[in-house]
Amino acid sequence: MKYLSYLLYPLCVGGAVYSLLNIKYKSWYSWLINSFVNGVYAFGFLFMLPQLFVNYKLKSVAHLPWKAFTYKAFNTFIDDVFAFIITMPTSHRLACFRDDVVFLVYLYQRWLYPVDKRRVNEFGESYEEKATRAPHTD
Repeated sequence: MKYLSYLLYPLCVGGAVYSLLNIKYKSWYSWLINSFVNGVYAFGFLFMLPQLFVNYKLKSVAHLPWKAFTYKAFNTFIDDVFAFIITMPTSHRLACFRDDVVFLVYLYQRWLYPVDKRRVNEFGESYEEKATRAPHTD
C-alpha cells in the first residue's frame, strides 16, 4: 500500500487541481466536497488491491473463505444493478465498475491458483488429513 499511495496522492491532488481549473462549480464548498469524494473513491480502490498482491505472492487463494468470496460476488452484482438503474454521479458509477475490474482479477486468480489441499490453515488442519479421533462411546 505504501508504493501505491505514492502514486495515488499526486493523482488525487492533480485531479482536484484539474477540476478546480477546468470544471465550473457553484462554490468552493462544492469543489471541496467533490474532491474529497473522488479521494474516497481512490482510496477505496487502494484498499482493495493489497489482497490481489497477497494472492499473487502466495500463489494461492486458499486463505480466503468461500463465504467472503460469495459476499464479494453478491455485493459487486448489486452495485452494478444500482449503477445502471439509479441516477448517480459518473464518478460513483466508475467506482462501481472499478470494483468489477478488481473482482474479475480476483476470479482469474481463483482459477489460476488452485487450492492446495495439503496446505495447513490457521487452525492447524488440512483438507487431506483424515480424522484421527477415537469414536465416542457412552
